[in-house]
Amino acid sequence: MTGDSSDAPRVRLPSGETFSGRVIDLRESDDAVPADAVCRAVRFGRPAAADAPEVVCPSPGPVHGYVARLDRGTAFDRRGALAALARSRGHAAPADGELAEVRAELDSIRPPSPADVEAARRRAAEAGAETERLRERVATLRGRLSAHRERGGETDDAVAEAEAELSEATTRLSEVATDRIAARQRLELLESEAREGRDERERRLRLEDEAGNLERAVRRSLAASVYDDFSSAVAALPDPFDAAAGDEPGEYDGPAAAAAVAVARLADIRAPVVVSPPLADAFGGPRPAGEFLRAPVVVR
Repeated sequence: MTGDSSDAPRVRLPSGETFSGRVIDLRESDDAVPADAVCRAVRFGRPAAADAPEVVCPSPGPVHGYVARLDRGTAFDRRGALAALARSRGHAAPADGELAEVRAELDSIRPPSPADVEAARRRAAEAGAETERLRERVATLRGRLSAHRERGGETDDAVAEAEAELSEATTRLSEVATDRIAARQRLELLESEAREGRDERERRLRLEDEAGNLERAVRRSLAASVYDDFSSAVAALPDPFDAAAGDEPGEYDGPAAAAAVAVARLADIRAPVVVSPPLADAFGGPRPAGEFLRAPVVVR
């Protein structure tokens, strides 16, 4: 355990042991907490379970997710990390505007879901059935009122009651008939949009391909904008990493871990990165590793 700064990261293990500082070596603990659990604690904050570690630290930045775990066997999205690094520095890509337009066009042609169409179809059927039921009810009440009037001997109360029932049923029929029309119109609209959506499937596929190509172009452009700095960081790596950046992103030759370490060195990393012991040893120990990375480290 090293470091005296009050705002330095703090790790509390399930056993109750607490470590703090910009360089924390969990090999000093008997608690066999997995490195992945420490990474999750850094990313998500307080643990969901009592047997999970707790890490108190600043919120991870946009590049942190790419370099949260530094180990020789960890996969690494080099272009994605370089693009995130460039964005964090305020860089933009020439294709940003075109990509935004294509994404907006894609969003505008989303057809209704089958569930929406089925719900509208069910609502139209229910409204139709209720309308027919009320029509029969009105016809029955109208006949009953006519019979009361024709008999002549009925009391005024009986006639008034029949008139009130007929008036109520007629009003309800008018309301339900209006609902039926609205439900039918809604169904027709959704069915029309669904047909148009099927007709536009080729357009959607074309736009998705175009968006994918633009996304790759944006990533290439952003990665290139910081590649000189990345090349310098790779050149500064200790000999055990054995990596060469080349002149552009496609020319990198070396292990994924070396590229991840170089990106971490360049980024503004405030939340700790979890470094494997062999990788820390490649720098000569946890403290030199932290100094090279310019970031808080937890060795696990």
